[in-house]
Amino acid sequence: MSAPTTQRTDLLDALRGFALFGVVWSNYAVLSYWIFLSPEAQQALPGSFLDEVFGAFHAFLIDGRFYSIFSLLFGIGFGFFLDKGADGLWRFYRRMVILLVVGWLHLRYLWPGDILFLYALLGLVLPLFRGLGQRALLGTAVALILSPIAIDAAVVLTHGAFDPVMPALALHESREEALGGPTVPALMAAADGGWPELMAANAHGWSFRLVHLVESNRAPKVLGLFLLGLWVARRRLFADPAQHRTLLKRLCVLGFAVGLPGAVLNTWAEDHVGYPPDPASLWRTVGYALSVVPMAVAYASGFALLWLRGSWQKRLAVLAPMGRMALTNYLLQTLIALLLFNGVGLGLGMRVSAVQFEALALAVFVAQVVWSRWWLARFRFGPFEWAWRSLTYGRWMPLRH
Repeated sequence: MSAPTTQRTDLLDALRGFALFGVVWSNYAVLSYWIFLSPEAQQALPGSFLDEVFGAFHAFLIDGRFYSIFSLLFGIGFGFFLDKGADGLWRFYRRMVILLVVGWLHLRYLWPGDILFLYALLGLVLPLFRGLGQRALLGTAVALILSPIAIDAAVVLTHGAFDPVMPALALHESREEALGGPTVPALMAAADGGWPELMAANAHGWSFRLVHLVESNRAPKVLGLFLLGLWVARRRLFADPAQHRTLLKRLCVLGFAVGLPGAVLNTWAEDHVGYPPDPASLWRTVGYALSVVPMAVAYASGFALLWLRGSWQKRLAVLAPMGRMALTNYLLQTLIALLLFNGVGLGLGMRVSAVQFEALALAVFVAQVVWSRWWLARFRFGPFEWAWRSLTYGRWMPLRH
């Protein structure tokens, strides 16, 4: 017997809220400008003696795992749209076009680290895979997720003659020249400057982000995770977790069994990588591929297994309102960071150590959990979710309960 619809929705919403925790913890290292500081400047900050502890914690348990959960959930959501037939598919396209606009505005004017724009672009091609059978869908997902290994192997074996990042890098360098200076100093100037400095930094940002996305082979990985999410939706792993308890246990154990050694390999390679193309950079790619997605699957599977326990479900359910307002909370995390770390607000950027910006990130997350619960007790949707839904359906949706 399947779980009630509200329970199925609450599980996915709670998992989405859990993913937002990892996202804010990862992103505030960049939004606080700490990642751009020299090692000497980082060590001069109060609390810097904990930097290595936080660095290891991120490398082994945080980095990449939570955007991967988000990508997986995106694919699951696409599966729900397919259940609604042709009408649902048309609405999905409209949602992606709207998300494309929101993502571009976020990327261009607020934060270069935006992920929404890439999600929307890849979301527009996602329906092309809806006709694949289950085995073909899973095989394609795995091939895409592992494709960075093949791409970086080609870079190393050709000694850089094949390097897909070069066109993006050339575009970015031409923009740096046109804008009159390198990107990182422009970004860091926003920590002490006002709106002009922030806008000047963001003018560099989108091409800077493009280089990073291409260099990290992010597009095939995210598309692969979308397809994996669609496979999960078809298998109804999270719709009926009790019926798939054994499979979820296997996925959880296998994810950690592969992911933790992969994290060790990735960390070792990070310490030995030279200027690409370098064999250590290929080992880093292998370690990242074997650690990030398997551990994201382990986290998601473990979360679903805990959800099946009554006492744990009550604890985890507090995250569901936040996950139901994921778009609003994701954008708010950026806006709060701008007020905390930039000259337009408190100007804490480049002045906080890892333990300090992580404490601020945790405080923001807790505040969002409380606020989301308060908001949804009075309204049907989060503010951005309401606007997104209204534009998708072409009419104003009722907001208040």
